Amino acid sequence: MGGEWTVVSEDEALARLGAEREVVRGDAVTFARGADGTVVVIVDAGDRPHGNAVAGERAMVLHEPFPDGVLDWLSPPGWSHPPLSAWVRLAEGCLELGEASESFSASGSNGLRCELTWDTKLPPELLERARPVAATQAPGIEWLAHLPTDPGAGLRDFLTGWYADVPASVPFPPPAVRIPPALQAFYDLAAGRVDVLGQQNAIYPPDQLEIGGVDGDRIVIGAENQGVWTILVDRDDPDPVVYYRGSGDGRMVAEREPLGAYLLLFSLVEAAVTSPVNGHTVLDDEQLERFTRHLVPVPLRPLAVPVDPTYLHVAPGLVALTAGTPGDDTHVFVGARHRASLRVARDWAPDWSTFNG
Repeated sequence: MGGEWTVVSEDEALARLGAEREVVRGDAVTFARGADGTVVVIVDAGDRPHGNAVAGERAMVLHEPFPDGVLDWLSPPGWSHPPLSAWVRLAEGCLELGEASESFSASGSNGLRCELTWDTKLPPELLERARPVAATQAPGIEWLAHLPTDPGAGLRDFLTGWYADVPASVPFPPPAVRIPPALQAFYDLAAGRVDVLGQQNAIYPPDQLEIGGVDGDRIVIGAENQGVWTILVDRDDPDPVVYYRGSGDGRMVAEREPLGAYLLLFSLVEAAVTSPVNGHTVLDDEQLERFTRHLVPVPLRPLAVPVDPTYLHVAPGLVALTAGTPGDDTHVFVGARHRASLRVARDWAPDWSTFNG
């Protein structure tokens, strides 16, 4: 292949571990360990946003279920880890991606995931072969026509299209307390799909709702993922104001949109930040203006949290969040369910800190 990228047979790749090696196979991936603890991970070429695959030019993502014992191979106890190398299996053999480091996280319905990262970027032509991107039918943005007058219908159509690849399952159990109709409609739409309830931030399942302690007239319906704040709504209002309460100082912040519209904005934030295909960049005002030319603004008032103001924009198959104030750099997050939807945004920003489209 030229340069530093060479392809060898799988037998040659595994031979580096010595004769006394263990080899186990998972879904589209092979794990092997030598007698000294050195680990080789060989993933099949292909685009699997929800499965084991090369995820970007310097990253591979592995998902549960892991074969027995493999988690201990990937992250053995102690301070000194034996080498771990990442590979991808192409049609003509195995391509070494580099010595890798591992990190673990939990991601909704996909459970535990392990990300392997290496130093040298795959050039575009090799990334295209390791992670070929298939054309897909992107979810549309027709749901915008319901806004701002009928956010419930907008939420229904957005969730139906965005999570079309995640079938509905057993409905959630009844709520532990009496709840506003908009929240019940949200649970009915989620129908057991935990990803819909959020990962970066979360709306609690209905049987975990509780009255808000010192705020006895409010229900705690969710929280920020690290517990920095909780989300509360009034108990008796059919479309109540949404409040955030800081876990440290107890300070209360009110959102601009009531619960019905807020749940749509919440779902869009999760789509932008936690979707399996995503990107992040920081833009100045001029760059941001050029970036948003490609998108349609969501016609609801901006969120007050995480940054005031936080705006949402969409395109077919794509949701973007922009958080910042004029004159300051703005953080931009984009998310998609399918890689082809994000790929169109590759040149919308001069530089991406992360981008796996």
